[in-house]
Amino acid sequence: MSTEHLLVAPHSNEAEQAVLGGLMLHPASFSKVADWLVEDDFYRRDHRVIFRAFSELAGKSEASDAVTMCEWMKEQGMDEFVSGAYVLELAGNTPSAANITAWAEIVVEKSRLRVLCDIGTGLAGAALKPGKSSGDLVAVATQKLSSMVATRSRAGLHGVKPGIKRLFAEMNRRYESGERLLGLATPWEGLNTFTKGLRDGLLYVVGARPSMGKSVFGGQLVTATALDGKRAALFAIEGSEEEFLARSCAAFGNIPFDWVEQPDKDNPDDNEYWGRMTTITSDLLKAPLLVDDTPYLKIEQLMARARREHQHSPIRLIVIDHLHDMDFGSGDPQRARMEIGRAAGGAKTLAKELGCPVVLLAQLNRNLGQRSDKRPIMLDLRESGDIEQKADVILFLHREDYYDTIDRKTHLKGVIELIPAKGRNLRLGETIHLANRFDRMRMVDWDGPLPHPPAEPETPPKPRSSWKPR
Repeated sequence: MSTEHLLVAPHSNEAEQAVLGGLMLHPASFSKVADWLVEDDFYRRDHRVIFRAFSELAGKSEASDAVTMCEWMKEQGMDEFVSGAYVLELAGNTPSAANITAWAEIVVEKSRLRVLCDIGTGLAGAALKPGKSSGDLVAVATQKLSSMVATRSRAGLHGVKPGIKRLFAEMNRRYESGERLLGLATPWEGLNTFTKGLRDGLLYVVGARPSMGKSVFGGQLVTATALDGKRAALFAIEGSEEEFLARSCAAFGNIPFDWVEQPDKDNPDDNEYWGRMTTITSDLLKAPLLVDDTPYLKIEQLMARARREHQHSPIRLIVIDHLHDMDFGSGDPQRARMEIGRAAGGAKTLAKELGCPVVLLAQLNRNLGQRSDKRPIMLDLRESGDIEQKADVILFLHREDYYDTIDRKTHLKGVIELIPAKGRNLRLGETIHLANRFDRMRMVDWDGPLPHPPAEPETPPKPRSSWKPR
């Protein structure tokens, strides 16, 4: 049996003809398919040209029947690809435009099958070339396949009645249950009150200078989520899995980090610490916690790995530590800026696609330390424009006592400021205060009033002179 038919790319000539003929019979039907059917979905070149004519004529609000189509072909010099006789034949052989949406769905499905063929062929060709790692090829292929999952939406304008019903039902559920949060709880009551929980589909950027506690914040957040029974993933691009787990044991076992790193049998609390260590490691073994400490990940690799795990079982939180340690290719500063923006965009896409919050830790510019007021602002984010555009919420971590010197000491000893800088429906201008417990690799809510600045010493009055001029 001949196998030549197997080499023909997937397509349906009948469906393509029916769509184009239906559009010529009833040009108003173009609005039913225009937002999800595109020129490249057609297999035949002449069919692509005809659909392009429909698109251009519809964009100009001009008639798009068989006669005007033939005139357009002549004006554009396309009549050598499409004969007028064939255009008239399409219109004459199509009985109705009633099923145009169903025909268009067939055209799109065949187009998607051709894309799959191209991905497979490209993957095979790339694998045969030297110098390509399997990890890079899998990341690229997964990225392309995942983009097909989010197929062109056929949604459009619709009445709000179903949405109002869903909103009312959800409000009633929250009212009856007394639930205060709209998203994932964090370990900090102040942040929960401010954000009402981390929302699905949003990108949260947490920026800070080195040693302010970014990794402690991200590690504590992802571990708390997993210990609460929700599947959480950390991409520890900057650190290692061992360091992260040691910090998590210290933070949630309430154990000094120094002891976790170097257990000391001479420590008077040695037995108590071992008991706590046994409990927290047992809890972590049962927690749905995922870690990837591959250094210099590309955003495509990160997204592919997250998608793969999400397909096994839904991920409820992703923390990336941190953005500026990812792989951005060459050392060209201009290209690096573009890649940082693309990485932030990838993290945002991941949040929307997987339907979970993504927390992206980010570095701040060095020149912040040269200002008298060292509290971060939006411009302090490295490559701030692209990051600011992609982020739904931006928070800054700041420790005033980090900048203490012999001559200048702050009264805010041990205070960590969590400063909101961007966020819809959030009250900006407020500061959330946390307490520094880095000895146990954690942050806790600040309890009580903040330390007051020391009172200025009173200047003694100058003695009056008894000298009088003669």
